Amino acid sequence: MSSVTLLLVRHGETDWNAQNRWQGQCDVPLNETGRMQARLLGQRLERLWQAGALPIPQRLLASDLSRATETAELLESGLLLETDTRLRERGFGSWEGKSHDEVGYAPGSHERAADAESQESVWERVVAATEPLEGCVMLVGHGGALRAVLAYAAGHGHEGMRHFTLGNTSLSVVRFSPVGGQLLRLNDMAHLEN
Repeated sequence: MSSVTLLLVRHGETDWNAQNRWQGQCDVPLNETGRMQARLLGQRLERLWQAGALPIPQRLLASDLSRATETAELLESGLLLETDTRLRERGFGSWEGKSHDEVGYAPGSHERAADAESQESVWERVVAATEPLEGCVMLVGHGGALRAVLAYAAGHGHEGMRHFTLGNTSLSVVRFSPVGGQLLRLNDMAHLEN
């Protein structure tokens, strides 16, 4: 990978997030809380950019699912929004739309529906989408897809994705250079504190 800094933003809250439902690749919109979260992050990003505390992105790239594109638009970065289907959330198959209770999921478990997309597949498509990027790019996406970027930056394979947790509208920053990746900021949600 060439030199690139990625500002990673997980989408804002949806009703399904609030209900602990598996969203996967279902196109679930933001709720009012998610919209407020995105606006607050946009204001914080502007302050960080003005203070020189964070690099200013030249591109804004998002998953094509509406919860990611709406979050990206609400950040009001002034950048043209580009979408890439490879940045979509992991497909959870027959679990999509169901609550954690309905499928018997225990938090922290690595169980998934038999027809779910594999972690390796998510890893491959997300890395393929990010490897050619250069400069400073803001990526707005989903927990699973962004965890693949974080694991890649940390030098882990797809198995490393499970070591990261990202809250709604969290900000993480990674830098890649020819010698490897660095995690500069992880799951920062200071804009939601008050």
